[in-house]
Amino acid sequence: MLKNLSYKLTSYIKNNSDIKNTEDLEKINYSFQVILNECFKIIVLTILFLILGRIQYLLFSMAVLLSIRIFSGGYHADTTTKCLLWTTLFFLTTSLAAPMFPRLSILTYKAVSLLSIIIVFFKSPYPNTKRPVKDKKRRWYLKFISIFHMFLWIVILLFFIDNTAYLNCGFMTILLQILQLIIPIRKES
Repeated sequence: MLKNLSYKLTSYIKNNSDIKNTEDLEKINYSFQVILNECFKIIVLTILFLILGRIQYLLFSMAVLLSIRIFSGGYHADTTTKCLLWTTLFFLTTSLAAPMFPRLSILTYKAVSLLSIIIVFFKSPYPNTKRPVKDKKRRWYLKFISIFHMFLWIVILLFFIDNTAYLNCGFMTILLQILQLIIPIRKES
């Protein structure tokens, strides 16, 4: 359904603009698909976490994840349904389970922090077949921004968050994000 809507929007642009280049139209269509899929996921997740009474943790986890993932990349499912299921599982772990864990030792949080920065340095940006990063300068830019956001969230979590639930939510979000960079889940189609 969402793919059909993106094709209709792209066709409208093709028929009512000067854009006729097939490659440009494919990029526009892909952009529409991404935007529509993300809006759909956000609506479903918001409803689910409102029902669960955990919307505050979802929003916090999303803020941490999106500011890092946009630049570092990560696993992309090949269908909207798989993506929704994967994302729901991700946020159930970070926003439902992690806040219930007890506070860990500061050494554990620091170890996860150091490991995260090292992994982001070596593994980001994660390759994406639909949006490959071929330019070395752009790769370094994305890597630098990923590390910056990772470091910023680590500082916020370690020095400004006293609430154990938010601390665990933030660190679980970081941990699951970096695992996506190092564990090949499945080759993208």
